Amino acid sequence: MIDTNILISIPLDDRRRKFFPAETIEELKKIGNVYLNDSEKHFTEDEFAERIKDIDVCITHWGSTKFTNKVLKNANKLKLVAHAAGSVGWLVTDEVYDTGIKVSSSNRIMARSVAEGVLGYILTGLKRIPQYDRAMRNGQLWPQYDDAESLFNKKIGLIGLGTVGRFLLGLLVPFNVQVKVYDPYITKESLSNYKNVELCPTVEEILEWGDIISLHASKTPETYHMINGDRLKLIRNGALLVNTSRGANIDEKALIEELKEDRFTAILDVYEEEPLDLESELRQLDNVTVMPHVAGVSGLELTYGMIDEIKRFSSHEPLKLEIPREAFRLMTIE
Repeated sequence: MIDTNILISIPLDDRRRKFFPAETIEELKKIGNVYLNDSEKHFTEDEFAERIKDIDVCITHWGSTKFTNKVLKNANKLKLVAHAAGSVGWLVTDEVYDTGIKVSSSNRIMARSVAEGVLGYILTGLKRIPQYDRAMRNGQLWPQYDDAESLFNKKIGLIGLGTVGRFLLGLLVPFNVQVKVYDPYITKESLSNYKNVELCPTVEEILEWGDIISLHASKTPETYHMINGDRLKLIRNGALLVNTSRGANIDEKALIEELKEDRFTAILDVYEEEPLDLESELRQLDNVTVMPHVAGVSGLELTYGMIDEIKRFSSHEPLKLEIPREAFRLMTIE
């Protein structure tokens, strides 16, 4: 359907150059007419409202301008929002769905990559890779730590499940782990295909039980600081805490104070304020590994996921990465 008008709303910056190099633009030109945001900034609301006229498909990314009512009033032909990143919770609204516009996202592709990152972080933490590395760089000839551990047969508590958590359950199968999940939005029956996985009624039980605690909850008003000071104290000595969800799901100040007690270790990929402040005490604590929100980075997979989705849409084939309204409402809001 060569008459399809496709707008890439991402500005001409390093992110556009990375995720939409020339070969991806050429692929999109095989589908329809491609229009670019050739400024170095995201559209203002007024600019977006003007540029969305006569556009059939709009490709968005992190930081893109939200589909407000003002924008939607001018979206006279818009049929698909193709988000070449993760959550669309902050990007679209119920009004987008009310108008019949389809919404797709590379969220599932990113979720698989995040799950891969979580597994890497867990293994890194258990094997004490950062600690050994620091010791050798700091002049120890051959450090002899005796606290490195194996993932096999460990007890893993997941707070929130979602797409990332389900991918992670699959990756954990070879390690013969026991898993408990806290997620008020899933049922016991939905976990019936997973061996050694139990649905837990409270966050507290997860924290008290797990050798490894991994957070996968979206950021919503109800999950803000869900892991507060009192709950952090429940984490068992020697445990590993991994957060790849959103920083605000943990009370960061309380976490720092608890980590100073040196009872457990943590690997953090997300923070309440990003980038992480250079003066943050998290950067100084030896029992914390800090990562710059990269667990889900998967290169051009995100882009090609949306290109393939647009091809399906233009050929009137079923969409594979569509975000239905009920899923959108549970997504992270920023």
